[in-house]
Amino acid sequence: MKNIMFVLISLFIFGCAGPDNKAAQNPSWAGKMQKTAKSFQELLPFLYNEEKFVAKKNTATIEEKIKTYAQSIHRIDEKSAKTFLGDDPYVLTSLNSLQDLTKRALESFRRGDRKNSRILLKATTNTCFKCHTRQNMGPESVYWKSFNLNTLDTNEIEKAQILVSMRQYEEAKLSLRHFLSASEAKGKFDLPYENALHYYLMISLRGQKTFKSTLDFLTAKILIVKTPTQLHYTLKHWHKDLSYWIKNKEQLVPSPKVAYQVLKRNKDRYSERNLINDLVASSLLHQYLMTEPEKVEKAKAFRLLGEAYDELIVEGFWDLPEVYYEMCIEYAPKSKIARTCYRKLKQNITVGYSGSRGTMVPNVEYQKLEVLREKAGL
Repeated sequence: MKNIMFVLISLFIFGCAGPDNKAAQNPSWAGKMQKTAKSFQELLPFLYNEEKFVAKKNTATIEEKIKTYAQSIHRIDEKSAKTFLGDDPYVLTSLNSLQDLTKRALESFRRGDRKNSRILLKATTNTCFKCHTRQNMGPESVYWKSFNLNTLDTNEIEKAQILVSMRQYEEAKLSLRHFLSASEAKGKFDLPYENALHYYLMISLRGQKTFKSTLDFLTAKILIVKTPTQLHYTLKHWHKDLSYWIKNKEQLVPSPKVAYQVLKRNKDRYSERNLINDLVASSLLHQYLMTEPEKVEKAKAFRLLGEAYDELIVEGFWDLPEVYYEMCIEYAPKSKIARTCYRKLKQNITVGYSGSRGTMVPNVEYQKLEVLREKAGL
């Protein structure tokens, strides 16, 4: 079972198998994943060039490429996902998201809404980035080496997303380091700079798990004289947390108990300073869910993942906390942990539908909450 899980996670979406991987010879899975990567790569020159994307002469070509890309993304049913990838909604949610985004992108393109189609297709890149920074499994696309990314009109974050989609982790980090260095030379420590820092850490700690080199990276950033005070303190918190886990790496056994201890270090802090612990804890929990634990233990893991992603969503990277809170309630009904998860879920939904006009939660969400409230035993 573990070998099967490793192979399928390695090939998931754009985690395409390399030529030396025996699984790459399996046309029913690896071949399809390679086709997905290839179809996406062929779409990139149009997707990241607005002039080409809207040009009438390219309409038929682009429509066919979007269609090919959408058709290459095959749904994996829930039963198979649990069997091969562990009982983790992350994978199934990502696959469903890719299907939905490409379907809507094709529909938008056909009715002439090029702008919306482009936005939706770019969102698939972000979806793949998030999945490929879930765990460090899977070799790079066999088609990528012949592609010149510098021909695309991208910002540094988009470039990192594309590279990680093709599992080009080192190239993505190099690109981000160049951007960060250029910003530092200009004294620009703005939002794009901070986002680049966050992406670098996600790639390093979840995509690769390269703790030591990441610590060296943070050390260099702390020594920059021009860094704004608040960012400097945040960097010091990140450095302190990562130093601690490097020294105590033997403690990082995938389990809810250990993940809870990791997250405890976040107490009484601003959420942005919790990034290292959130990334470490969530990575441990995703690994844990692949070990087929009992339902009650899964519920504990789901609750902690919800809490970790609650903070990561503030950073603007993931959108899964509600899914994990729902799973927590389903797996441990009428329990203390289910009631905790329900309260957190209700709070998230209420805040999500709050604005200048007050709180306006749709009836369908209220009905769903009522069902979950009863399951939680409240």
